[in-house]
Amino acid sequence: MTFMTDFDASATRAEHSPWHPDASSPRSSHESSAAHPRAPRNVCVVLGAGDYYGSEANSLRLAGLMPADCAVDCAAKHTATRPLVIAADGGLDHAAALGLTPDFVIGDFDSVRSRLDIARNNADAAAAAATTAAALAPFISGTLASGAFAGTPVITLPSQKDDADMLSALKAGWAAGAREFHIVGGLGGRLDHTLGNVQLLTFISRAGGSAFLYGSRITATAVTNGSVRFSPAPVPQFPMVSVFSADNESHGVCIRGLKYEVSDFTVSNAIAQLSNELVGLDASISVEHGTLIVTYPAAIAPPVVTNGVVTADTLGVLSTHVSSRLRASF
Repeated sequence: MTFMTDFDASATRAEHSPWHPDASSPRSSHESSAAHPRAPRNVCVVLGAGDYYGSEANSLRLAGLMPADCAVDCAAKHTATRPLVIAADGGLDHAAALGLTPDFVIGDFDSVRSRLDIARNNADAAAAAATTAAALAPFISGTLASGAFAGTPVITLPSQKDDADMLSALKAGWAAGAREFHIVGGLGGRLDHTLGNVQLLTFISRAGGSAFLYGSRITATAVTNGSVRFSPAPVPQFPMVSVFSADNESHGVCIRGLKYEVSDFTVSNAIAQLSNELVGLDASISVEHGTLIVTYPAAIAPPVVTNGVVTADTLGVLSTHVSSRLRASF
């Protein structure tokens, strides 16, 4: 990996937090939210194989990634205004219902229910790789040969490999230029996958990007040496905001504009700061040193997330085999 861990490389950190309430401007590698303009192809929607709750389309609309009136294929392929869309394995089963056309499909396809007819080594696959990300070209095995998404490039991965399909999708999206990820179908189902996907929020944050993980009534994100800022909005029926430390300790935590405020607080990973509340004001959660996981109501627009770390060039290569470190015994 090329990114720096949260307590390495002090040169990437300011002497004081860039998002302390007294600071005048951020020193940030990456800022993202639907409230701030961003290049569409820098934004990626990832469809996972977990649970879907019927609220995903509305969550993506609140994030500015789907129009308010969406009938069929509201994020049509190859338009300059749409985000990159990746279906991770069984996420392909949910793309049509959301009106999303994947730019490509990736996985070992152990969870997908749709029939996969793949036309291998064809000219369409090469052309799609060139337009999406040249770095992915060696991994594209072909295109879908039939169905609603015929012609969509496919990256086929083996079932025995180091990375889960969701991590592979994030690596591919990063290689294609995305630095902001909106993940649906990443919660529920298998608990190990749910925990792993929450952990991926911190992985993206520490690499200088941002990620939002959508669930039932709740969304999670992460921030490293930076801030999460909420715009004023009507208080939703479920107003809870909770904060967790992804490190042993996260230092210099300040909370402003929520029901309960703190200054220069230390949050440990032993005890969570649960059930704070939005009150309709400008609100912020900032951290000087460390990575926080923040959950907030899915009924509001995503906050502005600003990380104070150097943005990585890559999340690493796609894993296509089991590494020697994980030698199989059977």
